[in-house]
Amino acid sequence: MRYLIDTCVISELAKTAPSQRVKAWAAEHDEGSLYLSVLTFCELHKGIAKLASSKKKRERLHQWVEDDLRERFRNRVLDMDSRVAKVWGEVQGRLEVSGRPMPAIDGFIAATGVAHDLTVVTRNTAAMKYSGVSLLNPWDDEAR
Repeated sequence: MRYLIDTCVISELAKTAPSQRVKAWAAEHDEGSLYLSVLTFCELHKGIAKLASSKKKRERLHQWVEDDLRERFRNRVLDMDSRVAKVWGEVQGRLEVSGRPMPAIDGFIAATGVAHDLTVVTRNTAAMKYSGVSLLNPWDDEAR
């Protein structure tokens, strides 16, 4: 099985004391089966930019994102392409018509999962549950 790791999972794993469930889930899976969306890098850089109080922390996190994370996922960062755009439009349109709109970023993550046949690993399953993407919440007991 292959997985698209959402930003909340990457952020959790970057913590000094991450959730043991999330850490265990990640350790049980071959890193080669894990993918990131380019949007995860967008969200991480946004979060770093919002850390106004600590220049040292911003620099450390920026270095981690650019030197470690980007290198580790070098061939497994999925861009927004025409296939993802088509799926996103179809899913967003269907959900809006049914009265269940989904935030755009969550929609792009879900569409990337659908387009690449990946299970999205996220804590934010409620936002994506009607998108048609396979979901896994590593914070849940059932994920293991």
